[in-house]
Amino acid sequence: MKYRILAILLVAFSLGLGSCSKSISKMRQKVALQGIEDVRVVSLSSVQIDFRIQNETAYNLHLKDAVAHLYYRDEVIGTMTLRDRVEVPRKTKSEVFSTMWNVDLGNPLKLLPILGKVRSGDLSELWVNLELEGRGGPVPVNLSRQKMPLSDFLRTFGVDVTNFTNLLK
Repeated sequence: MKYRILAILLVAFSLGLGSCSKSISKMRQKVALQGIEDVRVVSLSSVQIDFRIQNETAYNLHLKDAVAHLYYRDEVIGTMTLRDRVEVPRKTKSEVFSTMWNVDLGNPLKLLPILGKVRSGDLSELWVNLELEGRGGPVPVNLSRQKMPLSDFLRTFGVDVTNFTNLLK
């Protein structure tokens, strides 16, 4: 009898997980990072980035922590860390949200040869590691991308690579 009850509970639990995964899938379809609207350098150690975001779910989205490391070959060139939490209200069709980021470049002189490569359009040896932590209503959101090519990273945020390289010329 105990085994039957345990089996029924396990089946009910697994069916519940299936419905949760469907809910999560539906939520992902209703949330979109539509692009970067503006980037402003506030100081040598901080940047303000305006993102256009859509959240058509029934839940507020909260981004608690975010860290991006820029690599050239096997060396960290710079790190950007989200300064303040970001909240995107539920049922947001498309809205711009300002975010503040702390920037740590370590040794800025190491950027000089990299800027030359980027200006020529060569992003081949640059990649990004990204860690995001937040919540979408009852669902925790933890996203990690390792060794993502910089060109793919920029495209994720709606930034054209040629426009990016032209900014640095």
